[in-house]
Amino acid sequence: MQNLLNPKWLLLLHTLPVAVLLALLSAEYAVIHTLLPTPNQRLWLGLGAILLVLLFLHAGYALWQMRRNHSLSALYGVGALGVYIAFLYIYCYFITELFPAQLPRWIVPSEMPLYAGTFLMPTLAHAALVLLIRLTPTDRPQHALPNFGVALAIPALVYLFSQLILPLWQIPSGEFMGHVLLVLLVAVTLAFLFFLARSVYILVTSRTTIWIKYRPVWKVLIALVLPLVGLAINNGHFLSLASTEQEGIFGNFDGPWFYGLAVLNGLLLCCPGPRGKWSRLALFAGRGLTLAYTLYFFLVFLPFLPLSVLVVVALGIGFLMLTPLFVLLVHLQELSSDFRVLAQYFPRRIVISVLVGSTLLLPIGITATYLYRRHVLHQALAYLYTPDYAASQRINAAALAPTLVEVRAHKRPSLNVLGSHLPYLSMYFNWLVLDNLTLSNEKLEHIDEVFLGKLPRAPRNGREEPPNASPNSPVLTKLTSRSAYDSSRAAWTSWVDLELTNSTARGDEEFTTTLDLPAGCWVQGYYLDIQGRREKGLLAEKKAATWVYSQIQDTKRDPGILYYLTSNRVALRVFPFAAQEMRRTGFEIVHKEAVTLRLANHTIVLGDSVRSEVSAPVTTPGGEVVYLSAQAKRKLALVHRRPYFHFLLDASAKSAGHRLAYAQQVAKFLQQRPNAAATARYSMVSATVSHVAKGQNWQVALTSAPGAGGFYLEGAIRQVLAEAQMNPSAEYPILVAVTDDFSRAIMPDNFSNLQLSTPEQSVFYSLTTNERLTAYSLQHQSQVPLAALPVDAVKAVRAWPTATHPLAYLPNDGQPAVVLATQTLHVPANTGHRWEDGLWQQGYQVYQALYPAAAETMRAASIRASFQSGIMTPLTSYIALENEAQKAALRRKQDKVLAGNSALDVGEDTQRMSEPEEWLLLLMLGSYWLVKRYRQGHSNSKLFPSLD
Repeated sequence: MQNLLNPKWLLLLHTLPVAVLLALLSAEYAVIHTLLPTPNQRLWLGLGAILLVLLFLHAGYALWQMRRNHSLSALYGVGALGVYIAFLYIYCYFITELFPAQLPRWIVPSEMPLYAGTFLMPTLAHAALVLLIRLTPTDRPQHALPNFGVALAIPALVYLFSQLILPLWQIPSGEFMGHVLLVLLVAVTLAFLFFLARSVYILVTSRTTIWIKYRPVWKVLIALVLPLVGLAINNGHFLSLASTEQEGIFGNFDGPWFYGLAVLNGLLLCCPGPRGKWSRLALFAGRGLTLAYTLYFFLVFLPFLPLSVLVVVALGIGFLMLTPLFVLLVHLQELSSDFRVLAQYFPRRIVISVLVGSTLLLPIGITATYLYRRHVLHQALAYLYTPDYAASQRINAAALAPTLVEVRAHKRPSLNVLGSHLPYLSMYFNWLVLDNLTLSNEKLEHIDEVFLGKLPRAPRNGREEPPNASPNSPVLTKLTSRSAYDSSRAAWTSWVDLELTNSTARGDEEFTTTLDLPAGCWVQGYYLDIQGRREKGLLAEKKAATWVYSQIQDTKRDPGILYYLTSNRVALRVFPFAAQEMRRTGFEIVHKEAVTLRLANHTIVLGDSVRSEVSAPVTTPGGEVVYLSAQAKRKLALVHRRPYFHFLLDASAKSAGHRLAYAQQVAKFLQQRPNAAATARYSMVSATVSHVAKGQNWQVALTSAPGAGGFYLEGAIRQVLAEAQMNPSAEYPILVAVTDDFSRAIMPDNFSNLQLSTPEQSVFYSLTTNERLTAYSLQHQSQVPLAALPVDAVKAVRAWPTATHPLAYLPNDGQPAVVLATQTLHVPANTGHRWEDGLWQQGYQVYQALYPAAAETMRAASIRASFQSGIMTPLTSYIALENEAQKAALRRKQDKVLAGNSALDVGEDTQRMSEPEEWLLLLMLGSYWLVKRYRQGHSNSKLFPSLD
């Protein structure tokens, strides 16, 4: 333990935590400073300057001591304790000025006020250990019993003081006396911890005969019995103190690994040192292995040490909270003893390497486990949301299941102080596996349905769909437009202005509507009038923007948002409306030709159809994406393609007893349609899709297909449609899902982004074992059956560019279209505000539907191109915000989203901690409990203001 006096520890445990704390607080100040009054800003800057000075002082002192080859002194321990305790006292005293109640909770992370105590606690612990070692020299006789006596007397005196003296204290109460009591409590707590730790330190270093004689007894008590009892109490096995069924008071430590490591650690620490050098080295390595376990629990309980006196007084078993401190002292002493012995037989660098290597084994094992879980989870997300249709993928469902359990556990509200399933480890999991994001409940259930065979829920209408407007919601009362033709861009620019009115007497109402944009028409600007000024909309990453809108909406502020629901449908939302309030908003459209928009039962024409008529195809630079106007499309050849049936057979885990019936039903279906069997194709659909090769017996393939996971019909339909569009031919598929229960099929809301795959039709069918054929739409509400079967008629379609060498087939609907001219797409070298930049973005949407895996590598580039051009895409959103703090918070959230996996979500916070004011008061050394006894009726003192 003498190594703790090395000034290198000062650099690690002082300057590093202070630097991290300073960086975190600086980043938060950059977001909220515009919402703070000038005095509060000065307070932030003052405390930041103090931290900066302390950082340089400690770093300079450490380097100076290292240069002189001197160790840390007792004076340093006293000084560091005094300075940092004073800083924390001031920080807690001004906490409501640093984080005022009027700050929106979504802008300030709930754990932010706790960062000072969290990051400075290791610094305080090291300073206290330096003082302990300096004041307890091992070369002089020391006595443990007197120190134990003083330590035990302190909580007894505190209890007597609180019960007998404090209620009768007649000195006038006030803020000054509150400070006096807090200072006394701090001093008493420090004295209690010092004498208790000193007595344990004397035990583990003592050479007195009686202590050596009974060393196995007290080592078993400290290193084995107390940790096991503490785990059992925390997890609710004794005394029913656990906060919930899922997690204990301080976290969920109920797994077998925690009990097993506690037993292993206790046995290794209690094991007497063997005489053989190799046996001693093996024991040394084992103790190094469990050192990470000891350090982990020491860090978990470190923030609670200031409460130790109060907990011991209030709850007799509260001393168990000090167990990690005792175990750490024993562990460090045993390692020090082993090191001294082994240094006689092995070079010091070898012994140090063994210690470092064995200590890192547990962290490396945990990291490797998390990395594998990340790999499996991201592999599953890629399969579901960015699949490579040309590659066969297998997902390890058994390894995926515990990862989903872990993610759900992290999403649960927590009652322990660190707000997590496992303190620190949960945050590490969230960072390493989830990129500090989360998975929405819908995606978690979707993964369960596909890979674990869970039955689907009720039909989903899409999480992004805006809420349905109530009959009394604000309405569009006036719609106007301004259009101008830009000859340099060869495109129209039109502003659409909306006047919205809440004619009811109710407040906090929201306006919502949708509009469909034809091909070649894009949003390039947005505004919202807020408190008498026109606020220009920001173009941001879509998930970050919708999350911010939701958070602001909860605080009843003034956001407006514009975003894509599907590839061509846009949603507009404005909130809030006061009673009888009228508000104005608008958006800018850039379009090649004149367009007609329908918005909230209003119709408006933008541009001049005569001036902007486009008769020839228009391409992006390089010719990869092509825009075909309605007139250009009419010039294409009309062709009739031959349909064929593609049966998607249910091969999920729940289909095992019905597959023979499937085969019989398909055979009967084909018998009723002459010549259909010759061209029919078959695929087995479970969590994955397996196509039956031409000439292979599909009935044998069906009965022999391994049933695994759910009936992932969505993936099968997307794969078949994408294949049909990527390889256009004179045939097109009619999709027929075969199952005994269609409600078991896992389906999206629609397949609209793949509609060009089969322009002749917009439906698919299900064939169940009761011989019933049912039609479903591919364009919208694909989970809901249509009222009637469509008429069997082969429609003519347009072949582009020619009927002899077609690259795409287009519906003969008189509407413009955007097609890909190649099977590859490249990010444009230069992006500006040209209409062609929007054409590339729409081409990227088509590419994304056909080649999801390849398009994912270009996702960030597409978002950057959207920002540069100002053209909104399905990956971005326009949002109007009220102030600079909201904009800074949006940028912070956006950076986090762009750095993570695109399939992860930000819709729900993870690792939410308890209300900061409650736990700050606890971390202020339990001050409220003691002062309340003294100052009854003075709870509104500045020292304990409420944030509620």
